[in-house]
Amino acid sequence: MSLPEGKILDEAEDQEIKDHGGVEPRTIAGRAALALAENLVQAKVDFVRCWFPWKYFEPFPVSESSLDRLADQSYSLWPMDDLVNTLTSKGVDVVPVVACGYQRMLPQGLEPDPNRALYLKRVSIHTRLLVRHWKSKIKCWQIENEPNWWAEHEAGGWRSGLSWIHEHGFRQELLQTLNNAVHAEDSGAITVTNLEADAKTLDPGTYSSYCDVLGLDFYPNYKSANPINIGVLKLGDEVSRGIGKPVMVSETGYPSGPSLLGYSPDRQAEYVEGASREAYALDGVTGIGIWRYVDTSWRSFPPQENHFGLFDNRGTPKPAWTAYSRVIKELK
Repeated sequence: MSLPEGKILDEAEDQEIKDHGGVEPRTIAGRAALALAENLVQAKVDFVRCWFPWKYFEPFPVSESSLDRLADQSYSLWPMDDLVNTLTSKGVDVVPVVACGYQRMLPQGLEPDPNRALYLKRVSIHTRLLVRHWKSKIKCWQIENEPNWWAEHEAGGWRSGLSWIHEHGFRQELLQTLNNAVHAEDSGAITVTNLEADAKTLDPGTYSSYCDVLGLDFYPNYKSANPINIGVLKLGDEVSRGIGKPVMVSETGYPSGPSLLGYSPDRQAEYVEGASREAYALDGVTGIGIWRYVDTSWRSFPPQENHFGLFDNRGTPKPAWTAYSRVIKELK
């Protein structure tokens, strides 16, 4: 018997969902958010740290003459609503990275040069609008990304403009502006600033005054697959004692490939489990984020950048996801 492909079964499934009080999301983004939430709940993950690219809300910079009006009103579109609403309704917190100055995330053509004061005004308005919109659902916000590594980001083509290299106080002004913007809209919110912790010059005290929690990013095996090194996470405890504030491991990970460089899915699983246990044992470390949930569908350089996901880019779980899910349940 010939039937229209998928139609009858889809309608039956929709009816079953409705009978149980649920509603099937109508968009691809909605279904993806629901699938993500269900995976995370099953694994007992507490939070997701993710990018909120500025250009999603403002593809082109709002004209300078319209900024004050924008600050008093709102964006017309909120493209992250599906993600935020779905995750938080399932008990999974969202920690957005806001106002990151990566060129691929900014409104088209926007950069701090040549008018840093105007950039600071824009970044404050953008951040305040986001916090105002989601303050009932989101309580922790990461402001910018790896400010101790901006010059390297610019050299790698991730950022554009001399402000990221010859900052002359811009770094402090930007972080202070962002911290103030979050707390102006929600005095009870928590701010995080994360640092590239493998850097020789960490200087956590300089950055801890611009946030409530200091984040550290560790990739000890980025350049060499062996030996697997989780001992570096102990730095989080040392930093916490030194600054008198909690520390979280904002990012850490180990790639599952390429095998030519000595990486493998089993070694990735070993690192993820070991890093999770190590972070849990450290009194000064309040949380850990594994980079990343799924491999990207595009190709990056160096090649290990394409293999950090706990799932491959077809959505198939790697051994690291199984290990991660198991160790979370054991530690909780």
